[in-house]
Amino acid sequence: MSKPTFVSDLNVRIREAERIIALQNENLAALRHLLRNEMGEETPAAITTPENGHTSQASAIDFEGKPSEIVLALVQQSGEQGTRPRDIAEIFVTRKLMTKGSNSVHSHLSELKKKGLVQQKAEGLYIASSKSATAKAVAAPSVVVNRGQKKRTMSPEGREAIRKAQKARWAAVKKAKG
Repeated sequence: MSKPTFVSDLNVRIREAERIIALQNENLAALRHLLRNEMGEETPAAITTPENGHTSQASAIDFEGKPSEIVLALVQQSGEQGTRPRDIAEIFVTRKLMTKGSNSVHSHLSELKKKGLVQQKAEGLYIASSKSATAKAVAAPSVVVNRGQKKRTMSPEGREAIRKAQKARWAAVKKAKG
């Protein structure tokens, strides 16, 4: 291996290590933010870490939406590095969105994978697909759907038929009595 190739390979590896460190610092800032929120301390919307001066985007995630939307946002936030289901489940437990386990997270990731919004890497990491970025930009407003039993309605003719039948039954009962 020649010296210029070795130097360029080292430069590439150094840049990759710096990128990973920056991502880890963002995750650390996000975890500190979550801890401060859980402890009830006031924090600014974006946290600046003293180590690198970067701001974290974790505070931009809305934890009030549907669980699948939160899972998608967390996967998108992880970037190219990806995230594991157990890490998402840990955040859900920390935020008190679920009590234990990660079956729910796995099912949401499976659903998002079927829709093509996330992809699974070989190491068990999930990353956002290019489709998820466009889906987020064109997302339709969420509509509240009542999933209860459909309210039954009766036509006026049906009500009238029941009224007449009931009247005839009571007339028969009165006639039988006396």
